[in-house]
Amino acid sequence: MDDEVKDVVCDFDNLHKAMRKCKRGVMWKDSVARCNNNGLVNMLKLSKSLEDGTYRINDYYRFTIYEPKKREIVSTKFKDRVFQRSLCDNYLYDAVTKTFIYDNGACQVNRGTDFSRRRLKTHLQRYYRKYGNEGYVLKIDFKNYFGSTPHATVKNELAKVVDDEWAYEHACDIVDSYDDDGKAVGLGLGSQITQLVQLLVLSGVDHHIKEKLRVRYYVRYMDDLILISNNKAFLKVCLEDIDRLAENLGLTLNQKKTKIFKLSQGINFLGFKFKVSETGAVYKVIRKENINKRKRKLRKHKSLVLSGKMTKEKADACFESWKAHAKNGNSHKLIEHMDKFYDDLWRYDDVQEIDA
Repeated sequence: MDDEVKDVVCDFDNLHKAMRKCKRGVMWKDSVARCNNNGLVNMLKLSKSLEDGTYRINDYYRFTIYEPKKREIVSTKFKDRVFQRSLCDNYLYDAVTKTFIYDNGACQVNRGTDFSRRRLKTHLQRYYRKYGNEGYVLKIDFKNYFGSTPHATVKNELAKVVDDEWAYEHACDIVDSYDDDGKAVGLGLGSQITQLVQLLVLSGVDHHIKEKLRVRYYVRYMDDLILISNNKAFLKVCLEDIDRLAENLGLTLNQKKTKIFKLSQGINFLGFKFKVSETGAVYKVIRKENINKRKRKLRKHKSLVLSGKMTKEKADACFESWKAHAKNGNSHKLIEHMDKFYDDLWRYDDVQEIDA
């Protein structure tokens, strides 16, 4: 076995560099602070355990988040997160992502939500120039994507792109570490490796859509797939193909969120609704239900401030963060409205006095 990849990943300097990256923004956590306070020694121990084969993955932290929606999070311990960062940065990321199509937008360098929103806007503009603003959209979503992916599927996809035996074995060990009930199904959110391999699982579907079905207007963010066509019957064929491919992977489409609809209805994608005007302008607006949800959260923040559980500065920072998000769309008037709402909110002692 070629030890080059192992030597690079386990190198003390690379592990220490990975540790510095992992601690960003989380030094307030006691576990992270403890590990970093004795970082040189801890990274030396980690390097030696990886070299001599005694490294073992720790048990995970498990908790639930409710924003933007309810999710079960399986959090990786800091030491394991450092190793995963080194493995990804020094080998696995390049090996996996080199097979991705351009419009696969999540969890990659110079990609992310902004990239995927721009790509959808670009596809809508190009579609309009050829077909106008009439057409159809196929939106695909997978049921419990992280929680239902079979480990065998992940390992099979990894075997296609990972040439190094040592890296493959450790990636598989990480996948297997999520097998609590013996079913070998499901991966946890919160791990760099699981984020990466979940992108890989649907890479074959991406290539089928682009190269076999020849869908020109297509974008994917994790398990959210958007296909645009002027032919509704063709999109039905695409749906049948994707459903078959998903079944082969051991995955199930979310029937409530998977549907074909008219382009004129607008496309809900990554927090915004995209609409194409009669003149070809593409507008991104925040969905009304998200605005009402934000107002409820602002009221809650005021209640927390009044009860001493949150500082006013923290509440203001949260509001400014939301406005930065809103500025990604055509939200000038909305931001003015929300500024007025927020100012009025703090003029009253009773948070219920402000109208929605």
